[in-house]
Amino acid sequence: MKRLLQILSFSTFIFLLTAAGSFAQESDSEADIVLTEYSDYQCPACAYYHPVVEKLKEEFGDKLKVEYRYFPLNSHQFAALAARAAEAAGNQGQFKAMHDMLFENQDNWSSSGNPQSIFIGYAKELGLDVQQFQSDLNAAETQKKVMEQKQEGVNMGVNSTPTFFINGIKVQQLPRSYDQFKSLLESQMSEDA
Repeated sequence: MKRLLQILSFSTFIFLLTAAGSFAQESDSEADIVLTEYSDYQCPACAYYHPVVEKLKEEFGDKLKVEYRYFPLNSHQFAALAARAAEAAGNQGQFKAMHDMLFENQDNWSSSGNPQSIFIGYAKELGLDVQQFQSDLNAAETQKKVMEQKQEGVNMGVNSTPTFFINGIKVQQLPRSYDQFKSLLESQMSEDA
């Protein structure tokens, strides 16, 4: 019965994600594990977990599908703008590259008075059509997508960042290291086997 409830819960979770529209995702859709991360580009803890998640993707390969969800916290002045920058870059096929730049350069842009000009510089560095990037960055549709993902997170019980879900189940206590995170995913894989 417990397993049936987990399957139904996961099916409902997938339906809600599909109904909410498209979302940023990476890896193979046939993966054994789906790791969903609700994150804020201006959050130091999220920046800490960025290389951990990247290493997990390398380690698990196509057994792990990572889905990134925008969850800009109100306490971070530029988090929503950064999420819009990632989305705008994604419109030109460069989500992952902008995503990485935002986390890797978090200290630079988050302490600036005007990160929008920095994000435009990142777009140039990535070879994006800068006019299109700027248009998408400020488009109502981009803002809507970011806020829909945040609301989706609120509906799923997210109240801080980063928050992770493994196969639709919320990780209650964040793993403190790569090794702990890897063990958590491996134990989920063995449960599902």
